[in-house]
Amino acid sequence: MERRTDGRVPRARLLDRLNRPAALTAIVGLPGIGKTALVAEWAGRRAAAGATVTWLDVADVRAALAAAAGVPGGVPAAAGDVPGDDLLGGLVAAGRGPRADGVAPAAETVLVVDRADDLGEPDAVAAALARAPHVRLVVCGRRPLPLVAAAHRAGLGVVRLTGPELLATPEEFAAAWGERGLAAVHDHTRGWLLPARLMIDAPTAEDGRRAAADYVRAVALAGLDDTVRTAALRLALAAPITPVHLRVAGADDDLVGELRAAGLLASPDDGGSWSMPPVLRDALRAELAAVAPDQPAIWHRRYARALLDAGAPGPAVRHARAAADWSLLAQAWNAAGLALLTENSGDLTAAFAGLPASALRDAPDLRLPAAVAHILRSHPPGVRTLQALVSAFRAGGAQLLRAEEATPGRPSDRQLQLLSMAIVADRMEGRYERAAAGAARLDRELTGRDGDVWPMHRAWALHQSAQALLLTGSGPRAVAAATQAYAAAHDGAAHLVTAHIAADLALLHAAAGATVDARYWLDVHERQAAPAGWLEYLVRLPAHLAAAFVAADRLDGDTARAQLERAEDDTGQAELWPFIVAAQTQYALSFGDPLLALDAAERYAARNPAPPGGLAERIVDRCRAELLLALGELNRAGTLLREAGPDAWWARVPLARFHLIAGDPAHAAHAAAAAAWEPDTTLRDRIDLLLIEAAAAEALGAAGTADRSFGRAAALAARTGALRPYTLLPTEIRDVLAKRSGIVLDPAVLAARPAYPARAELVTLSEREQAVLRALTRYEDAEAISYALVMAPSLVEEQLRSLYARLGATGRDSALLRARRLGLLTG
Repeated sequence: MERRTDGRVPRARLLDRLNRPAALTAIVGLPGIGKTALVAEWAGRRAAAGATVTWLDVADVRAALAAAAGVPGGVPAAAGDVPGDDLLGGLVAAGRGPRADGVAPAAETVLVVDRADDLGEPDAVAAALARAPHVRLVVCGRRPLPLVAAAHRAGLGVVRLTGPELLATPEEFAAAWGERGLAAVHDHTRGWLLPARLMIDAPTAEDGRRAAADYVRAVALAGLDDTVRTAALRLALAAPITPVHLRVAGADDDLVGELRAAGLLASPDDGGSWSMPPVLRDALRAELAAVAPDQPAIWHRRYARALLDAGAPGPAVRHARAAADWSLLAQAWNAAGLALLTENSGDLTAAFAGLPASALRDAPDLRLPAAVAHILRSHPPGVRTLQALVSAFRAGGAQLLRAEEATPGRPSDRQLQLLSMAIVADRMEGRYERAAAGAARLDRELTGRDGDVWPMHRAWALHQSAQALLLTGSGPRAVAAATQAYAAAHDGAAHLVTAHIAADLALLHAAAGATVDARYWLDVHERQAAPAGWLEYLVRLPAHLAAAFVAADRLDGDTARAQLERAEDDTGQAELWPFIVAAQTQYALSFGDPLLALDAAERYAARNPAPPGGLAERIVDRCRAELLLALGELNRAGTLLREAGPDAWWARVPLARFHLIAGDPAHAAHAAAAAAWEPDTTLRDRIDLLLIEAAAAEALGAAGTADRSFGRAAALAARTGALRPYTLLPTEIRDVLAKRSGIVLDPAVLAARPAYPARAELVTLSEREQAVLRALTRYEDAEAISYALVMAPSLVEEQLRSLYARLGATGRDSALLRARRLGLLTG
């Protein structure tokens, strides 16, 4: 679009609309929107092309049409005639409309009425217009004109331009005035020309906004119909304007049509919310505050209640804050705090940040959301934000919970939310047993309350319980709680909580090796996924980890790596960090570098101190053992397994594999057989133990036992679709067992590398050798060692030769280096 030099806004798109042939052209919009200037420019072009243009008052319209009806050169038409399909041809022949070359017929007459709102007897005017076929009537008004409907009834062609169409585009602004600084002007006016001109000409932006608002109040609002004006004043309090606002304000479809035609409302782009030019909204709000200062609070309160009932807590709390109704604001938090926190954090911040001290004193329920709003405004989004929120609960929520618990009767929705948040706080602080106790209490409180608890509150509470149970190592109970949580939430539309529950269920099943169930819950997660704002990482993390486990089990290394990259925790603060370590370990055993994975596990453990004996420590120790075995570091793995003790459930699989790799199939078979069918053994571990038992039995010559165990493992793996377990056995033994069992291995299995070595060196030292080795770290020669250990020099020399031989070393330094690498020395 070319830049104009006269400062006028180009209207080519509108002039083209006016050139369309029609008996009546109606232009409706607010004052200052450019109706008169547009018609003047168009009429000037028509006059230059030979048309007769006359500007009239409303009182002169019928007389002018009657006079025009007697002018020769036209073909009279009855009032009820309806133009045929060839409308343009008929109008040109009758002298109404342009010729094919764009030149107006000599007989064309254009009558212009600039202010036609008071034009009376529209049917009579339409009939007179129908009798003057060479006349084109152009009318301008501020509101929908009855003459348009009368013209349609008379069978006349009509061109209509309404307020939204008359608004100038950003490109038209730029063509008239340049681009610098006009974006803000256009945003504020939406292309309303005269207010925009006032803003541009003002010395400062503030002066410009004030001048534009003053014009709108003095001119535009003064001419509105009372019904339209009242509705506009009420709707100006909303931004955006939803169907709920329209209903509460009493704006039916007809009234909405009038508001839209005048340019007071812009149509929703997606069938959702309507909007109003900010300059108009500001003027209307100022007008309402001036003439009825009590009305804004009343209508904000009405909107808040209606929106809360309609399930729109975000705009509801904004209205409650604008009404300064602290009781209603607290009620909205107690009813929908979860949705605000997870889905409407911007609305939460706008409504609860910076509350006056008197509000916090009079409505204690506002203290917690006020702290939440401050945190969301002050902290960058992410996991650390959640930690800050937990601190806020500890500061303000605990006091509210104690007060709530002191109230006799059944627990309220608020108490259930506070109990749930207490579970979160205990988890984030590493108090997992206390969190599990809170989960048990919450389960008791929820029993029998299906009908009187908001479903998403119930779902969220059960979800927090499930996560607490998961982090205390109670996998089956965690699955049960998460399944109940999903059942409470799944009837709703796509929702953050539902998606998070499904992702957690996917991870629970995937980590246990239940690949089919994990894939099912991953599909559910994708169907339920919705924008999650600052919680996006926490919601999607379990889904990425579950997908990584599933991909690794299918030997799809590329997908597993991609999912792990998406799950990478930059902050190191997510509760699920042990599962990140576990998923990285599974990938490293089959596709990556076990040494790098071991280093990553150590870093995660260092960044996230875990309570002794907790799930995190157990998972990390399990991963360390598996990675050390993959590296052939039997001594270090053995030390770790001995320290765990015989009752460590996590050590069952690595202990059996340790014996197998160390060349002790009898102990491997015994360890695997004893643990394979324990009730708490996961499906993943059961398959692994059965395969280890099969390999050990084969090494012992017990072919029947080997085939039976291998067949059971293969059947379980086939049920889950897992291929990876076959790569955990020595290749030669696996191929023999598969061939004898008649099982055809997938090509991906045959192409994959073994996760563990078939054999590795296990260095064992006698008690004297161990004593000499420890002394060797402090003394440099045999004589000093002899003196320190009270041992004959010759015996020390003998023990040193034996020690060096076992370590494959030639001297003190290489022996110490080798001993430390094997884990024989911890210092």
